[in-house]
Amino acid sequence: GTVTTTLKEAAATTNINYGDIEKMTEGIVGELEGKFEQGAFRAEDKDILDTLLADSGVPELDKSAESGTNKFPASYIAEALQTMGSQGKEVNADQCVLVVNWKCYDYLLRDIIGTQSLAFGRPDVVRDGVIRNLIGVNIAISNYLPVVSTKYSAYLIHRNAVVLAPKRELLIETERDTQARKVKLTGSHTFGRVVLDNKAAVEIKTNIT
Repeated sequence: GTVTTTLKEAAATTNINYGDIEKMTEGIVGELEGKFEQGAFRAEDKDILDTLLADSGVPELDKSAESGTNKFPASYIAEALQTMGSQGKEVNADQCVLVVNWKCYDYLLRDIIGTQSLAFGRPDVVRDGVIRNLIGVNIAISNYLPVVSTKYSAYLIHRNAVVLAPKRELLIETERDTQARKVKLTGSHTFGRVVLDNKAAVEIKTNIT
């Protein structure tokens, strides 16, 4: 079969004074390119998550009404996997990624450290303070998560759920304003995305604001 999508362009711009350029090393351009590349990835993250949020067919795990001190325990991951499996999907945890922001990540880390069995099973998390995967699921931290009624929604996404197609890689353009004595740098790229299987993702509605 064939699917179609609309291409989008994401861009960021910065201005540098001539005087500042003279003080900088040649490596500054590479540093700026790296920042633009990070911005491009963030734009892709936001677009994918907003697309899943707008799709009413994505299964939900609604925890927004739950109370308690830990607002994102590790059990949410297991429940989200179960929710995905209940849609008739073959769930392979290592082919899934959990997308959370720093607030969700903080609560998840507290749960692991504060639960004896989890701390015993994952001493590396306690030692390093870093969670790269849990129950086989990869953990990704995004600077953006959709907000529903002032509360964040995290996402468990199987690799079959969404296709991201970069059409044009990062393009760095420069423009000199000789009168203002500035150089304008713009980094942009074009990409498309499409949801192939909305049942292969789960929206986890949290109580985190």
